[in-house]
Amino acid sequence: MGDRPLPKFLRPLFWDTNFDRLRIPGHERYIIERVLEYGDVAEVRWMMQCFPREQIVETLRRSRGLSRKSARFWSLVLDVPPEQMRCLTASSRQQPGRIWPW
Repeated sequence: MGDRPLPKFLRPLFWDTNFDRLRIPGHERYIIERVLEYGDVAEVRWMMQCFPREQIVETLRRSRGLSRKSARFWSLVLDVPPEQMRCLTASSRQQPGRIWPW
């Protein structure tokens, strides 16, 4: 697999990133996280064809950036126990302390 850009239909998932610089290989984890969090059926289908299931599952386990809702959904779909997912551990769910004391 050579250095290649992402398909244009994925651009809306990366609104805050320089989309034209994203490449495979190089940004796999970031790309998988975005598709898991924001992807629709076509984008998820592309991800499943582009990346091995093991890589998607490993990204799901290691990610701290997924919402609880997405993480729970993908834990069921990909058969990953929630306790194996960093984004669902107690330390990842803790809210930072308040900045202002009042």
